[in-house]
Amino acid sequence: MRKVFIIILLFIIGTVWCNSLPVVENFEFAQRRDGSKLVDVFYDVMDTDGDTLSVSMLVSDDGGERWEVSCDSLSGDVGDNIMTGTGKQIVWNFGAEHPGTFGNNYIVRLLVDDHFVDLEIDWCLVPAGEFTWGENDEIQTIDYDYEIMKYEVTNIQYLAYLEEALAAGDAWIQSGDVYGHYDGDENYEAGDYAFYDLGSPLSSYNYGLISYDGSSFIINVPSNYSAGDFDDHPVVQVSWFGSNAYSEYYGWRLPTEQEWEKAARGMTGYDYPWGDVISGDRANYWDSGDPWEYGTTPVGYYNGENGTTDSPSPYGCYDMCGNVFDWTDSWYEPYSSRVLRGGSWYGFSNFYYFRSWYRNVVYPTYSNINIGFRCARTVR
Repeated sequence: MRKVFIIILLFIIGTVWCNSLPVVENFEFAQRRDGSKLVDVFYDVMDTDGDTLSVSMLVSDDGGERWEVSCDSLSGDVGDNIMTGTGKQIVWNFGAEHPGTFGNNYIVRLLVDDHFVDLEIDWCLVPAGEFTWGENDEIQTIDYDYEIMKYEVTNIQYLAYLEEALAAGDAWIQSGDVYGHYDGDENYEAGDYAFYDLGSPLSSYNYGLISYDGSSFIINVPSNYSAGDFDDHPVVQVSWFGSNAYSEYYGWRLPTEQEWEKAARGMTGYDYPWGDVISGDRANYWDSGDPWEYGTTPVGYYNGENGTTDSPSPYGCYDMCGNVFDWTDSWYEPYSSRVLRGGSWYGFSNFYYFRSWYRNVVYPTYSNINIGFRCARTVR
């Protein structure tokens, strides 16, 4: 007798995330009752300026703690270049992605944005297995697959997050900076913390800094540059709390320092992502000679073009040496500090600080013009 598996999808919450312009209404979802194991998502979307939109979906099976349920088998009104209008429909082939799954409770979030080109994220897959850890190349193992951002989060990407978080009430302007709430952990109490230091860049350096003009966020640039010149440079002046908030807002997380180091050098034992010798054609550091000397460089700049040498990590990540430090999710005990990795452009001429195994530590409330971040997510 053939055994039939019935997929029961109990959707508890349907949440729409959008920026200040697109408006989503009549958001519904339902499993088809024809045994096809397909799920339909219906919605209407309008945008006052007529932009084409990017539409994507996140799914959680643990009450929203992690948004990592695979939902790649989507068709219909999903992806980029979606026109505004009514009667939109997405079809999710749940059965093809999750055969044999039944009885789970799922939360679905629909993300609608009109900044698709600016917000597109590239991910690098890091498969489960061994890697070299620390100065003495100790062999460690991460027993799960994960993905990490190919590039650090940029100014324009963080600006888009600030717009959305401010509109949603998840962030606010306080004492001239952006603040938000943190639920607390073993070292820091629940409370409101500074996410981002608004302002203008110091005149002697070349980097972008976000400010708020009372109605919207803008990226300030040095006086010898034009608006937009630093959109694709890594965001700086962001605290650990602001980096963590960005990651969680989109259903991701900050990498542990083990995940970061494995992504940076794998099993090579190299001091740097590409080998054991550093030079100005491979990384941005103090006096490295790049066109933005004494400042940040665009993410992925060291890709073999414009006189550079292509310098990815073994898994394809860029700027894991120099440019800006990356926040991680790891604690440095007993000082209640968070670990930074990767070295930066600002003030460092000792290459010791750029080695893939080097650990820098600061309090999570700290922010500076040489600290940014990239996100990670577990692959199931």
